[in-house]
Amino acid sequence: MKSSPHRPSIELLFKRDLGSAEIARRLQISSSTVRNVVAAIKKRGDASEVKKSGRPRSVNTRNTRAIIKKRIIRNDGLSLNRMASQLGIARSTVQSIVKNDLKLKSYKLRRGQYLSDKSKAMRLEKCRKLLQHFQVRRVSDVIWTDEKIFTIEPLPNRQNQRQLLSKDDSMSPKRRLAHNRLFPKSVMVWAGITATGKTPLVFIERNVKINSEVYQKIVLMDNLLPWVTQHFAGGPFILQQDWAPSHGSRSTLAVLEAHFPGFLDKNLWPASSPDLNPMDFSVWGMLEGKIAGKVFATVDDLKAALEVAWASIDDGYLRRTVNSVKKRLRACVKARGSNFEILL
Repeated sequence: MKSSPHRPSIELLFKRDLGSAEIARRLQISSSTVRNVVAAIKKRGDASEVKKSGRPRSVNTRNTRAIIKKRIIRNDGLSLNRMASQLGIARSTVQSIVKNDLKLKSYKLRRGQYLSDKSKAMRLEKCRKLLQHFQVRRVSDVIWTDEKIFTIEPLPNRQNQRQLLSKDDSMSPKRRLAHNRLFPKSVMVWAGITATGKTPLVFIERNVKINSEVYQKIVLMDNLLPWVTQHFAGGPFILQQDWAPSHGSRSTLAVLEAHFPGFLDKNLWPASSPDLNPMDFSVWGMLEGKIAGKVFATVDDLKAALEVAWASIDDGYLRRTVNSVKKRLRACVKARGSNFEILL
């Protein structure tokens, strides 16, 4: 019961044998307040308040807030559960202080490639060169290429892959198991896009090592060159590739100079930069999303699903994705070659 300032007056009138209704009328207060005080008098002999036992109602004090703030400054990845345990207070109290008093919000860690100081300096220099390059050449003429391994058993998303069961069935054979074979069958996929189209998917079997000879024959000559000849019809184009050993060998460079002049060489394209290649920062993820959650019986089934997903990619998506490259280059320069996604 909330403390009433009328306790002494109620007690005095009660001891004069006035009824609760009459006391309420004289003091112009509610009858329930009078009855509560009278009940306390009858129980304890007077109307004095009983001192409450136990800890204070709130531990959200200035000192507690200062301690939590200092600990977060030292380590902003500290667990709220651990902090609550160390301070001997409820997690909800720590969470309230962090959110309402310190005005902090929990964010997932961003993912990005590791970059040394040397890598950052190199990226900064080459991103500046690429921006100058694209003042003369069109970014829409670039063929952005990359390779990726796909398996017949995609890793399950443990956060979103769930099953609705009753409590009784939660420990029964109905409870399914998300599993993966130790070495699931897979296939290496090579592909490329421009702002106006996409190359065929090139499948390289798991037991085939992508050395210079394989890269030149299967990727460049058998697939990319015929597509380039048809798609650009003699018009200008620029080939982008990363600089894996098979891509940068002397014999591969000779093939590039003979059939793909104007390619982005090592003086222009920075290493450790998947965040600048549309295949890496967008296309592969989108392709994975289209086949997500599916388990394929064979590699051929996986290939067929990838072909369907690849065919569904429209020109509008290609144009928007490729056009975002220059924005990313400027963001990389602004970040001095470091990870720049937060600037986008």
